[in-house]
Amino acid sequence: MKALIVIDMQDEYVGQKRNRKRYPYDSERLIRNINMKLVDYEQCSDLVIYIRNKGKSERISDLVAELHVVSNLVFDKSKASCFSNDLLLKYLKDKAINEIELAGIDGNSCVGISALDGAKCGFLVSLSLSCIGIANAERFIVTREKLLKANVDIKTHVSL
Repeated sequence: MKALIVIDMQDEYVGQKRNRKRYPYDSERLIRNINMKLVDYEQCSDLVIYIRNKGKSERISDLVAELHVVSNLVFDKSKASCFSNDLLLKYLKDKAINEIELAGIDGNSCVGISALDGAKCGFLVSLSLSCIGIANAERFIVTREKLLKANVDIKTHVSL
């Protein structure tokens, strides 16, 4: 069974009032692409999981308002990898989910690290670049190679 995990699509990182220098994502395009991806999962909302980063400050900003929320499955994390949350791992195991599709930010940090950890945990991991925010494209060249070596399926088609 396959689940979609949407990582860190919070006001602080992709909202209108974010620090654009620190979080330079094309938020409008990214949110639109993720929302289009969510349509594929609407009929099985128990397979859509949202991850919120609470970081070291333990302060959690809300999911960005423009993001379609099709399930009430929201897990928080304080480390880069969403798989650092034991409750998430238990949910995936209980639902017999063996395949994970990732979306969100950032391809070099939380999404990338989650993809690598997911592969280490035995999940088949995929991501579509049109649904991943990447702040540093040059750095992602190296990250992409690491992901490919870990057998993460990277789909390169781009949505408009």
